[in-house]
Amino acid sequence: MTDPTQSGPYGGQPAPPAQPPAPTPGWPTPPPQQGVSPYATAPAVGYGRPPAPPKDPAAVLERVSGGVLILAALLAIGGSFAVLDKSVATVSGGDSVVYTTVAKAWSYSTTNLGEPSQSVTQLYGVPLLIGGLFAIATAVLLLAGVSRRLPLTRVLGVAGSVLLFGTTFTVATSGVNDTMWDTDGRSTTLGPGFYLIALACLLALAATVVTLLGTRRPAAAPLAAHPAPQPPAPWPTTPQQYPAQPQPQPPYTA
Repeated sequence: MTDPTQSGPYGGQPAPPAQPPAPTPGWPTPPPQQGVSPYATAPAVGYGRPPAPPKDPAAVLERVSGGVLILAALLAIGGSFAVLDKSVATVSGGDSVVYTTVAKAWSYSTTNLGEPSQSVTQLYGVPLLIGGLFAIATAVLLLAGVSRRLPLTRVLGVAGSVLLFGTTFTVATSGVNDTMWDTDGRSTTLGPGFYLIALACLLALAATVVTLLGTRRPAAAPLAAHPAPQPPAPWPTTPQQYPAQPQPQPPYTA
C-alpha cells in the first residue's frame, strides 16, 4: 500500500509520543522534570540574634560626657575637704616657725607661736558642693540616654559641666593666689585638695567640650524592630500552572 501524495512505500502510522506515568491517586500531579525539581528541599534559614543597629554618635558622646562629669564632680567634692595650701612663716635667718596657716575649702586656720590655733569658716565649699551635685544629676541623665525623649537633657549637661568648671577654677586660683605672698621668710605649699580640684576642673572642661559636640549631632530615630525570619514552606502555597498534556493524534487514513 502506497501514499498517493508521496512517492515510495508508506511506512505506516506515526508512533504516538511517550506519555508520562499516571500520578498516584491523592497526590498532586508533579510538574515535568526540567533540571532542578521544584520540590527540592530549600536550605534552612539561619536563626539567631538579629543584627545590632548602628550606634548613634550623639548617644556615645553623651555617655562619655556623663562618665567624665561624674568623675569630676566626685573629685571636686572630695577635694573640698582636703588641704588646699599650707603657709609657714619663719624668723628671718632662722628656722623657728612664727605662724602657720592651713587653707581648706570649708575652713581657714591660723596658728601663732605660743598661741592656740584659730579657725574660721570659708564658703568655697558651698559652690563646690552645689556644682558637684548638679553635675552628678545631669550626668545621670546623660548616661541614661533620655535626650531622645527630653532634648533639654543636653542643655542641662552643658550647664552642669560649665558650672562645675567655674567653681573648681575659682577655688583652684585661690590656692595659687596664696603662693604670691611668699617671701624669704614665708613659703606656701599646695596641698592634695588643690590637685584634686585642679584635676576636676580639667575634667569638667573636657566634659563641656564633649557635651557641646553631642549637641551638634541630632539624635538618631529609634530603628524599627527586625521581623523574625520565617521558616520556608514545605510545599508551594500558590497554585502552579502545569503545561497541558499533549493530545494523541488520530491515526492517518489513506
